Amino acid sequence: MADQEKPDLTKLSTAEYLLFTSRAYEGRGRLRAGPGKLEGAAALVPKDPNLPEVAVRAYREIGRPDIASLSVGSDLLRYSRKFEDRDRGVGGPRTTDTVEGGIGPFKGYYQQSTQPGNQDSRTTAYGGQISLGPVNLHANRNRSSQDVVDPRFAQNFQNTRFDNQTDNVGLNLRLPVDSGALTGGVGREFQTQYQPQGMFDETRPTAQSPNVTTYSAGYEGKVGPGRLGLQGNLTDVRNVGTEKSIQGSYNVDNLFGLGGNLSATGSYKNPIGGKSATEAMLRYRLKFGGGR
Repeated sequence: MADQEKPDLTKLSTAEYLLFTSRAYEGRGRLRAGPGKLEGAAALVPKDPNLPEVAVRAYREIGRPDIASLSVGSDLLRYSRKFEDRDRGVGGPRTTDTVEGGIGPFKGYYQQSTQPGNQDSRTTAYGGQISLGPVNLHANRNRSSQDVVDPRFAQNFQNTRFDNQTDNVGLNLRLPVDSGALTGGVGREFQTQYQPQGMFDETRPTAQSPNVTTYSAGYEGKVGPGRLGLQGNLTDVRNVGTEKSIQGSYNVDNLFGLGGNLSATGSYKNPIGGKSATEAMLRYRLKFGGGR
């Protein structure tokens, strides 16, 4: 692989430079400053994509939390840690660790975040997906937890935390057809809440939200002189109701040979417990002059 040329600093608004090179790695660094902003980054970038990369970054901006991150690994397996120095008013510092990777058609991840100053907030998310030709299967779980019981009364509880768990499973399909593609999917969401467990509770109180099932189908591709896009969705909230929606668009470039664009869009939505709504719009854009 040919070495990348050093940037011309006279043409950059950012101080960007090459730290060193070796047979296996390049060392890169960057320092960027602006009104109220400061960003620094450094990385060991492998010339062989099978070798791991190491990168660190720090970012500061007035009115936003300071951020520092570390990333080590490759597409096969990567570990990263992110630290956010948040104000006490929004829970204080938060740390997030992520492990992700993939091999062949399979990809997966595991992520954990902690914020002790926000009622000892903890979040965990993990999942994976596998692609088999035109079919993609995926599943993931997200769980958030906080210590919600006042410390003065904690001795009256076996478990003082409130947890919310959401599980998602689904299937997506993309099937090429002539000059376009048929798309579709089905997904299911399960949500459970776990309440604090009192001293005399035999089990931890739980509550199950209505399961939500979503269906989608669509088409995108060339039809006549333009491109057509259609998407229909149905959301079924168990024992509550269903929500239906349809969106469509049709775009034609260089209509009448004038270089313009004709765009027609429309939508229909029937929400749960609400009124149906329909929208349609026809727009024609014609560009004048030779500017970009």
